[in-house]
Amino acid sequence: MAQDKPTQRAQGSFSLDDPTQALIQDHNYVRLLFQHYLSTQDDKVKQQAGPQICDALRLHTSVEDAVFYPGVQSVDTALVDQCEADHQQAEAMLDQLQALQPGESSYDDLMQQLRDAIIAHIDIEEQQLFPAVRQSTLDLQDLALKMQGYESNLLSTQARGSQGAQPGGQTR
Repeated sequence: MAQDKPTQRAQGSFSLDDPTQALIQDHNYVRLLFQHYLSTQDDKVKQQAGPQICDALRLHTSVEDAVFYPGVQSVDTALVDQCEADHQQAEAMLDQLQALQPGESSYDDLMQQLRDAIIAHIDIEEQQLFPAVRQSTLDLQDLALKMQGYESNLLSTQARGSQGAQPGGQTR
């Protein structure tokens, strides 16, 4: 049985009418990655999917924390505060995962915990926060442009950093 290969949305692409659509695409991508990781015993799949999950979550939460949440804070302060706390919890788990190897039982257990926390967080965003944002009087086009610019700058900075890397972890 062939599994669908998870595909990531084009980075830096945010619908100007509704930037939450790009965030939902990210959510769907991460859900698929979690499914691939947690439904296999193949170490090669885990070696690939584990870091992809971590990278995708770090990029996504960075955009939300730096631009989206501050931009929508006025819509529902308590809900945004809860989402930010969820991100802090996820970041702590991502840091723990960094010290482990995909496929190890402790990595697998922590990946399951991360998945459960992320799915609960996604449900809150998609069922409560995003609809409230869409119904608000916020300038969603301005928010989308800010999110797009932030993500593009972040990716550009990461690309420049990886180009300077040399074997052994030393940079030029």
